[in-house]
Amino acid sequence: MITTTELEHLATLSRIKLTEEDKQSFQKEFDSILGYVDQLKKVDVSMDAEGRVGAVKNVMRPDEAVTTSAEDRERLLNAAPQREGDFVAVKKIIAQD
Repeated sequence: MITTTELEHLATLSRIKLTEEDKQSFQKEFDSILGYVDQLKKVDVSMDAEGRVGAVKNVMRPDEAVTTSAEDRERLLNAAPQREGDFVAVKKIIAQD
């Protein structure tokens, strides 16, 4: 159960002002929420290997260099809206301070 002092402390940290009615209402709501959390703490969530639906497997592929011909590269760069030399020009979205 949350005390009035704890509730007032939370309100101060949250920078909100509570009336006496608000305090009583929030106390009831917090008690309900904390009671639910206590129920969740009692739930056994441990799983053995047999309880899993499927085997967990990390699917990896080897890194391979992708090579493109000069014609392909030029075609792709020409298709870009803006170009700066051999690069696609994009709008700057992060300012350096």
